[in-house]
Amino acid sequence: MDTDAEQHIDPTTLKQRLVKTLRENGYKLTPQRLLIIDLLAEERTHPSAQALVQKAREKAPKISVSTVYYTLNLLKKLKLIKELDFYDMGNRYEANTADHINLVCLTCGRIQDFWEGLPAASAKIEKRTGFRAHGVRLEYYGYCKDCLGAIT
Repeated sequence: MDTDAEQHIDPTTLKQRLVKTLRENGYKLTPQRLLIIDLLAEERTHPSAQALVQKAREKAPKISVSTVYYTLNLLKKLKLIKELDFYDMGNRYEANTADHINLVCLTCGRIQDFWEGLPAASAKIEKRTGFRAHGVRLEYYGYCKDCLGAIT
């Protein structure tokens, strides 16, 4: 598991990492890409692509849906963001790729990060079994405090 400092990357550092990797891989840093990177670095709610389109259009009204999706796919391909697939709601994106637990609200769909220890560290699994994990995704489903208050 990553250290606490790696888990809670501030938005400026996160943006710098994404920009640096794009630059090192020869990709242009267009104003649209930089806007999407800004939104992903600042956003902690695991936004959907459509939510990113809406937020991007607040600052750049002419940005296209295809530009947002292309940029998300590029960042995903470079392993700079994670795409979270769900069977019962739209895919979501997060720029902090450190291993953590996602808390998913069944009412409003909000996703928040939880940074306490994971069930087992990747290194421990590999040492005991020889299995080398390349990632982990752990989710708890329930109700956020806002929704829980509304149903009790």
